[in-house]
Amino acid sequence: MHEHIIELLDQRRLKEALVQLQAFAVELEDWQLNADIESLSTTYNYMLQYAAQGVNDPERGKMYCHLWRRAYELADKANFIKTGKRGTGYFADTYRRQMQHPAHSLQELQMTLEMLSEDMALSQLPVTEPLQTDKKENPFIRHEQTVDELFYKIWTSAQWSENEQNQAEAFLSSLLIPANDIAVMLSATTLSLLHIFDSRKYQFLINAYQSDTDTLVTQRALVGIALVAYYQEARLNLYPELLAALSLLTDKPKAAKELLTIQILLLLSRETEKISKKMREEIIPQMMRSANIAKTDLKILDLEELEDKNPEWSKGMAQVENTIRELGELQMEGADTYMSTFSQLKSYPFFREAAHWFYPFDKQTPEIAPLFKDEKEGQRSMMGLIMDSPVFCNSDKYSFCLTLFNLPEQQRQYMTSQFNAQTEMQAEQIQALSETSKDFQKPEIVSRQYIHDLYRFFKLWMYRNEVDDIFKSKLDLWNCQALGPLLHHTEAIKHIADHLFAKDYMEEASQLYLRLSQEEKPNAEIMQKLGYTYQKMKNYEEAIRAYLQADLLKPDHLWTLKHLAQCYKRTRQYSKALEYYEKVKEMKPDDLNILLQIGQCLATLRRYKEALAYFFKVEYLDNAPANAQRAIGWCYFMTGKYEDALRFYRKLTDTPDNVPMADWLNTGHAYLALGKIPEALEHYRKAENSCISHEAFIQNFKNDKEALLEQGVPEDTLYLIPDML
Repeated sequence: MHEHIIELLDQRRLKEALVQLQAFAVELEDWQLNADIESLSTTYNYMLQYAAQGVNDPERGKMYCHLWRRAYELADKANFIKTGKRGTGYFADTYRRQMQHPAHSLQELQMTLEMLSEDMALSQLPVTEPLQTDKKENPFIRHEQTVDELFYKIWTSAQWSENEQNQAEAFLSSLLIPANDIAVMLSATTLSLLHIFDSRKYQFLINAYQSDTDTLVTQRALVGIALVAYYQEARLNLYPELLAALSLLTDKPKAAKELLTIQILLLLSRETEKISKKMREEIIPQMMRSANIAKTDLKILDLEELEDKNPEWSKGMAQVENTIRELGELQMEGADTYMSTFSQLKSYPFFREAAHWFYPFDKQTPEIAPLFKDEKEGQRSMMGLIMDSPVFCNSDKYSFCLTLFNLPEQQRQYMTSQFNAQTEMQAEQIQALSETSKDFQKPEIVSRQYIHDLYRFFKLWMYRNEVDDIFKSKLDLWNCQALGPLLHHTEAIKHIADHLFAKDYMEEASQLYLRLSQEEKPNAEIMQKLGYTYQKMKNYEEAIRAYLQADLLKPDHLWTLKHLAQCYKRTRQYSKALEYYEKVKEMKPDDLNILLQIGQCLATLRRYKEALAYFFKVEYLDNAPANAQRAIGWCYFMTGKYEDALRFYRKLTDTPDNVPMADWLNTGHAYLALGKIPEALEHYRKAENSCISHEAFIQNFKNDKEALLEQGVPEDTLYLIPDML
């Protein structure tokens, strides 16, 4: 019913929508919801009566928009309540628990967190044995319980009242509540908004970004602002005041830069599954193989001796180095290279709670605090520095610590002692990690870690099927008009386009390059990239237009000329292709591939004598002349010199390597033109054996029908050949 009501509202059929909404609400037995809908219907009916009587009301348009918007809100709220009351699963159970045992108000939760913040500051140690500690007395455990309560109160709420918004805003100005707690609060707000839009919660995110100076808070707020704008754009567009507030963010120069970073990080999430698959199927097996290769009975391996004994060993080690370098480059981009590593470490009870997936990493968290109990003030252990490093996201740090904590005591002590041992080598590592950890509060690092945390929640949480996976969408924020003021500027669009281009998302890249070509002063590089995206999509006519424009802006550029020639060739405009290949040849006279392309264009234009001159030159100069020999054979065949053609085809078919199907087929053609049917059939059979099926052979044979007829082969013979095989 909710979808039908929304459809009516989309069509501005407000009266019918309100009738349906009243019927929907009656089923839910929620007196407050029914009262709100009744009040809205009454107000709208009065408006209709006054309008029918011809009463002039200058505020009528504004009032109608308000009522229309309010109808959307109540329809969403009714559907939200229905899901909570009658649904099954984690969210519905949490919602009902909140209704049966109402949580404290936001103001009460703020006071509790402020009090606990002082208690924790006075406590020397958070907890040593959480399972044996009185939870009512330990401030760290009570703090975790309160933060969880705050998270669930916000996540399972429909729409805030003005008073609730004011209470939420008070968290931002509190001097006692840690940024970590507000960060969890913002994540709950984002999840709630993705489920049901609420203008007050969205305004809270905007205010959090504008008013707070802590990077952890501002970046979580901005990620929430972006994701909600993207997924709830239809609702957001109903609130001009929110759109105006988003536009005002452009007054903060860093906002556009930070949103662009978030956009690139979200686009990189498209690569996570590819990286995980590559890790599972290629990189890890390769490293395992390389590790086995390295096993040897020799105690001392000399590199020269190693190469003498088995070149495969050094090759294997080089592959490992390339693998590590590749992972490093991906990580530098901000890609999620650790998803596959930590995905199996999310089954601990800690991760059953939705709130815990959004905890910023804190060594005082009760579940992991004992691991750090021996750290001395002012002295940082190796393990502590690893946990402070920006390399891993918060969720993975908790996974790592929980894994250690669940090891047998003796093994755990051994491993932690190994981490904490202060050897000379480790001292260097600690210094390196210390330098790295200084970047921890950079906006791009905080945003990257948070997006990786979000990715793990939507992909790995045990109840993930209950929430819509936001990472299944393209996450192309630039197509969200609400975010236009922050992303629709030349620098951002070019940056996004270049990223898409580098990752082979050619269709999306082409749209952005086209936008750039229309909005700014023509640029040769933009036109080249636009042409290339079209070429990769096989839209050769558009590619030619873009390349021609690039050639005008930057005449006689080698790369442009070469790609113009390729596109003309693809569209069978061989004369134009030849024209541009000739220009390229003037710049690169010894480029054998260009000489080969010129020969092919000449052959296609039936200028066989000229073509042969190029092919013979390539055959003479090329270390692997098979393509030239194949072309020479075809030119001889098309000019009726069948014996000469066979001489070159034999060079191709007498090789010990696998012979391509085309070479067997062309050899058969030459014998067929000579009237040597048995020899032709022999080679056609070999061609058929190289095809995946008899049908595939027939299709390849038919493709050369015109050429065979031109050489005087009777048409009826062509029909008989397949049946004689």
